[in-house]
Amino acid sequence: MSIHQERDMGKLCQYYDSLTIKPYDPVYWCEHTDEKLPPIESILSLNKDVEPFVIQASALRTEFLGNDYDILQFVHLSDLHANLEAWNRMVEYVNHYKDYISFGLHTGDYCGGIQEEFHDCYVEGEPCVRPILNCVGNHDTVSGHTGKMEGPDIPHRQLFGHTENWGAVFMPGEYSMTYYRDFPESNIRLVVLNLYYDLEEQVEWLKRILDDTREKGMHLLTAMHEPSAQITDKFDVTFQSLNVTEPNDTHVFDAVIAEFKAKGGIHITNLVGHNHADNFGFTDNGVLNTIVECAADWAGWCDGKRVRGTRTYDCFNVVSVDVNRGIFKLVRVGDNADHYLRIKRTLCYDYIHGKVIFNG
Repeated sequence: MSIHQERDMGKLCQYYDSLTIKPYDPVYWCEHTDEKLPPIESILSLNKDVEPFVIQASALRTEFLGNDYDILQFVHLSDLHANLEAWNRMVEYVNHYKDYISFGLHTGDYCGGIQEEFHDCYVEGEPCVRPILNCVGNHDTVSGHTGKMEGPDIPHRQLFGHTENWGAVFMPGEYSMTYYRDFPESNIRLVVLNLYYDLEEQVEWLKRILDDTREKGMHLLTAMHEPSAQITDKFDVTFQSLNVTEPNDTHVFDAVIAEFKAKGGIHITNLVGHNHADNFGFTDNGVLNTIVECAADWAGWCDGKRVRGTRTYDCFNVVSVDVNRGIFKLVRVGDNADHYLRIKRTLCYDYIHGKVIFNG
């Protein structure tokens, strides 16, 4: 029976596991091989063609025309799923382009499928010259021994043990995984939310933080693991998957962000992962979600293959925001095409007027 005829979920997962680095890494709960992974080409040479876009995404318009604030540019990745090699390749990229990239943001599922499938990438991985912020995902909450969601102490220890250089202000409370960071030189506040614990406390905290953001006239970036709600108003761009998957849940923060906008606050976008495929559009409440394809090489929910040693192996976005013009930009590093052969290279979006400037 071919894989296309086989519909057993467990066997499908095993099939996609077999195509990844999992059989070569003993942290994963699967069958392993004694073979060693061969060296592969650097992420830098594989993605040399997007270097001009990364540089130009960090550029303001000419100073002869005037600018009030700096560009904020950073890497957004999600759903690493304990792939230490993918983490190290991302770090190599950030370190090389450190003059243009100010930090990294990982939006959840730092562990494999369960908490026991874990690499402390901050310690085991290559050192990064820029801080890499993190966010709790659904798989980060689940124990392989019980198969159930556990308390917040384990994900807090695993994901938030190295926050010294984040510049983050955490919500008060034990095992807090909710925080914000201000970038005054860019007039941006980034708020990172936790979808799995302390929801009532977060809603009250978030309302206060967003009121303060609006009063200060700062533009708002939010981040969480899953989309704030189902994307119902989709943009016709290549960073929007054409495949239909299970609908996303509506989370309490979607309404809070919508309220912030209704009061006159400027929300740039909500940066998330979870779907393992690219999505870009609004929820019913008018919250723009930007979903990045998974950083792991597990292709089960991707829009194509993820082949080690090729450009399709890596995947993250370089994100740029220019509040002077109200412009939000994406540059794809790594997997830049889907099985329809649509090119995912760049996206430039006017978040004040809600229109795509360029995608290609």
